[in-house]
Amino acid sequence: MDAPTIYHADPFNWQFCGTGTADPDPVVLGNWLVPARAYLDAPPQAEKGYAVVRNGDQSAWELVEDHRGELFSTVTGEPLLFLQLGPLPVGLAHEPRPGPYHHWDGQAWVLDSAAQQLGLRQEALIQRDERLVLASMRIAPLQDAIDLDRATESELSQLQAWKTYRIELGRIEQQTGFPTDVEWPPSPEDDHLLP
Repeated sequence: MDAPTIYHADPFNWQFCGTGTADPDPVVLGNWLVPARAYLDAPPQAEKGYAVVRNGDQSAWELVEDHRGELFSTVTGEPLLFLQLGPLPVGLAHEPRPGPYHHWDGQAWVLDSAAQQLGLRQEALIQRDERLVLASMRIAPLQDAIDLDRATESELSQLQAWKTYRIELGRIEQQTGFPTDVEWPPSPEDDHLLP
């Protein structure tokens, strides 16, 4: 008589982990020894997204949802390594968060257009303010030269260019594409704009 095939279960999560053959019982002729966490009944064929696991009372094999691997927090969008078998826990998603203005609606990531517009507006205004600070730093010594009647023609021209630039920066919110498509005015520091 051929040794029967046995089906092993992992000792930690009871997942099917391979086959073997039973050893003959040295005491009782015709009897076979089945080690702990091994079973004579064959497991079902695994399906995509499921793992074959021994059930809670160890009486049969069953298919259990398998979401192990990289998942994503539905709160922060951060990737997480998920290692457990079973249903997908609340707060985790298979798909990465597409962008900072998406939120989880319980089923999928959804773009929050209002938040996106607000975020893009804030980003554009931060960039504008950084450029305004630079322009003001460039204007200050040029204005000092004019105030003290010590400005050269080049300094007068530079001051005019920087003040014009600063005015144009202050008007970006009036652009039709703001805040999505901002057309930034060229800086006087660009080689072709200063004398």
